[in-house]
Amino acid sequence: MPVFLSHNETVFSSDTPAELALIREEAFAGGADAAVVSNHWALGGAGARALAESVIAICEGPSAFKFLYDLDLSIEEKISIICKEIYGADGIELSDLALQQVATYTRQGYGNLPSKDRLLSQCIC
Repeated sequence: MPVFLSHNETVFSSDTPAELALIREEAFAGGADAAVVSNHWALGGAGARALAESVIAICEGPSAFKFLYDLDLSIEEKISIICKEIYGADGIELSDLALQQVATYTRQGYGNLPSKDRLLSQCIC
């Protein structure tokens, strides 16, 4: 997953150019894909332009992203895989509300979409 560092110039306005350079160097040394100074608090969108451009550049580049599960699995199976692989669960138990939501989403044709965090909050992993 790409890592971005955005240093807020407005909050840290006393930082010297040397300190900003050190922050950038350390960010890259630590594995960051981008490290920019932003000034969105003071300048709005214009102050966040460098950050936005770096995010776009990194996201448009090559990626090894893949889902943990086949998108054709049921929502319940996707949740189970997430709970087991990420949270170390032995299994899942869906609440009545989560079961209703799974049935609704599946009936509405959303079963092949990536699972939602909102559903995860309704189950016990």
